[in-house]
Amino acid sequence: MLGLATLEKWHITGLDVRNAYLYKELNEEIYMEQPEGFTKDPNIVLRLQHAIYGLKQAGLTWWHKLDASMKDLGFEQLKLEAGTFRY
Repeated sequence: MLGLATLEKWHITGLDVRNAYLYKELNEEIYMEQPEGFTKDPNIVLRLQHAIYGLKQAGLTWWHKLDASMKDLGFEQLKLEAGTFRY
């Protein structure tokens, strides 16, 4: 979306990424109980490979990925507003 806005010279005031938390790999091992009805063996736990909604680390891991991606594209983070980047 940001690339398209740049090409078309659109002015963006905000951006919402609905599935952003689902794409970041975790840096630590996190296990969770299975959701109800998932399997017949209740003694099995699941190891997460990617962040999921509701996980405490999800927001921070996503932020680190976004920050690195924006800097790779040549954007600079504003000092007075950490969530805003400029080119």
